Amino acid sequence: MESQSVPEAAGAKGGGGLSSGEYGFLALMVLVLITVSWIGTLSYGEGIKTEKTKHNGETWATWLTENSAKRFEADYALAACAGGPAAAVAPEPAAVAEPTEPTEQAPASEGETPAKAAPAAPAAAAPKTWGTCLEAILKSTELKDVVNPFTGKPPEFVETCDPADYTLHGNIAIEKSVANPVGSAVAATVSPLVAADAIDTKLQLKLSICDKGGYPVKVSEFEF
Repeated sequence: MESQSVPEAAGAKGGGGLSSGEYGFLALMVLVLITVSWIGTLSYGEGIKTEKTKHNGETWATWLTENSAKRFEADYALAACAGGPAAAVAPEPAAVAEPTEPTEQAPASEGETPAKAAPAAPAAAAPKTWGTCLEAILKSTELKDVVNPFTGKPPEFVETCDPADYTLHGNIAIEKSVANPVGSAVAATVSPLVAADAIDTKLQLKLSICDKGGYPVKVSEFEF
């Protein structure tokens, strides 16, 4: 009686191990998982930095809002940010000439009055600008401790956030709104708040922060 041979199951040859293609596929899946996890970690970290930057913007907006009314008080401590008319600067005293030996002077002709000294120049007004105010804030208030989470340094105040320049991430941009005359086609003109801008009157401001890509993110509108 002849014995019948049983055919081997497909894939059973060679002890049932995985083929090289299957090992390659598994290695690729592991690499994909590692890459996705790494990208997710980076994205989470960048998101945290953006949230910290928003908090920085909120801190600045809160401080400026709280000092909006205070800076018009007579005893406001931060003089560089005080509102109202600029303080007059007293003129420097004129130098006193050393006494000299008397000299003969020609007598004044009849009807001629002696020449008088020229009056002192009027006192100049000390400028109150955003630049001097910002310098005082960064020197004398708790805002000097605010740190840009992207750079580890204090945030810079830029005229605008620009996605074409990602190095602006974490910085702060402030715009001012100035009302136009009645009847104008545009109710107000919006422009960056720059160092030379006067701060003697109330300012309508909008503060934004630059996110990780340099895009502007509005934080608050307020009066200063």
